[in-house]
Amino acid sequence: MRTQIPPVLLFLAVFTAAAVQSLCAPAPAHRSTDPFPSTYADPAVPLLSLPTEFRARRTTANLTMAPGKPVEIFNATGAGCIRHLWFVFGEQDIEDLSIEITVDGAVEPQVRMPFRSFFGTLLGFEAYPIDSAGLVNFPNFTVTNDPMIPKKASPGWNLYLPIPFSKGCRIILNAASAKNGAGMIDWQQYRGGVALTPLRFHAQRNIARPGNPTEPFPIAETEGTGFLAGYVMGWRQRDRSDMVFHNGGTRMLIDGQTDPHVICGHNVEDDFGFSWGFNQYQTRWVGCPYRDNRGRTDQDGVFYRFFGPDPILFRSSLSFTSAARPDDYEAVSYFYKVPGSKAPPMVAPQDWQVVGPFPDGNSLKAFQEPEDDLVRQLSHGDWPGKVIVGAKEFTVHELRPRYGWVRLEGVYQIRYPYPRTDQSAYLRGTLNSTSRRRATLRLGLDNWAIVYLNGRRVAVLDHAEEFTTARIPITLDKGANQLLIKTNNRQNRERHLWAIHCAVE
Repeated sequence: MRTQIPPVLLFLAVFTAAAVQSLCAPAPAHRSTDPFPSTYADPAVPLLSLPTEFRARRTTANLTMAPGKPVEIFNATGAGCIRHLWFVFGEQDIEDLSIEITVDGAVEPQVRMPFRSFFGTLLGFEAYPIDSAGLVNFPNFTVTNDPMIPKKASPGWNLYLPIPFSKGCRIILNAASAKNGAGMIDWQQYRGGVALTPLRFHAQRNIARPGNPTEPFPIAETEGTGFLAGYVMGWRQRDRSDMVFHNGGTRMLIDGQTDPHVICGHNVEDDFGFSWGFNQYQTRWVGCPYRDNRGRTDQDGVFYRFFGPDPILFRSSLSFTSAARPDDYEAVSYFYKVPGSKAPPMVAPQDWQVVGPFPDGNSLKAFQEPEDDLVRQLSHGDWPGKVIVGAKEFTVHELRPRYGWVRLEGVYQIRYPYPRTDQSAYLRGTLNSTSRRRATLRLGLDNWAIVYLNGRRVAVLDHAEEFTTARIPITLDKGANQLLIKTNNRQNRERHLWAIHCAVE
């Protein structure tokens, strides 16, 4: 006879089992009654997801700065994120004021540069309004007879790029002369054990007075894992031979050690989203906050680009440059990276010699039929300062690679900063090996190439449409191996890029 369990006992058994299961289960990451998600995308840097488990905080500072005496305006311990920096000063002349930002006890500050540069006012230009996702500046242009308002007061300086930290954050101001002002830091204080992004804020400044047309002007250079959030760049035109915008644009050489790829610019105004020059328009992501147009070939300006919707990721390295003219340049880049992350080691020639140009770069048939005597001459022995080919003398150029990239744009030009097109050049480097072994040569380029190893042709490559990478099986002899690469430069999707990337996998 089947025994029936009373309904009350059945209910108690089910309830007890559910309660035990509930007690043993891990606590949910976020309370179901909390109306907020566990993280949210930063408005200025959407690639960063930040916790919503925070206390909103504000730190204020009244600044009376003595000459040469650093002033600490913020020093928080634990985990948090600065959401907004604001400063104001009673003096308009703050050229000697600098800012340092150090997070998580880093040996070197992640930010160390002139104060005005950090907030996007470049090359000593008079302060101008900025209204962007990352920077917002309000110059004090008000004319007043109120003696309590300084007539030459500096702007309200605002930064909206987030500065996350897990152990602490410290901000220091320093000036060579006395300063009076105020600061306000709005930040979020996180609870212990919060899951925080490993990426940390960095800013980098570069300046050239003037730039060198044969060398790219650096905007940002770093290694490790991270992404580019934005940059601001200023020009003061000194060369009146052409429009300041005709400089060939920018280059991003990305992940040379692991996955070489490139982003090439057009002309400078195109890279910032403008057309036919600049006008003083500002949007959240691109803008021109300052422009002094004295004529077609006499113009100064400052331009910004924030990559909120389209961040530039790098997983081993980033080399971001602009083609240069003999004008004044200043740039500040803002990026996030994992502290301590490094690019993996790479086997590649440490120095390159280049000779050219040769007029056989516009026909693949002609390009593929170099003179045997020339190949033998260039594959063996040391190159002197000059190389004689037939009756013509060619200068030998020495180039040092950066993250495995070898750039030729500035070496052969018809006028700066445009490199020659439909021309060829030979590059030679040395690969050292401790034994005779099989290996794979990884070669990235955006045009044609013939590869010789120890005088023997090992590959012919046609990458005429865009930058791509080839992997070439080779055999290295014990000791020094001479690598000779013939390459050319043609107009294609990568526009004015003339560069190769070479490494042994």
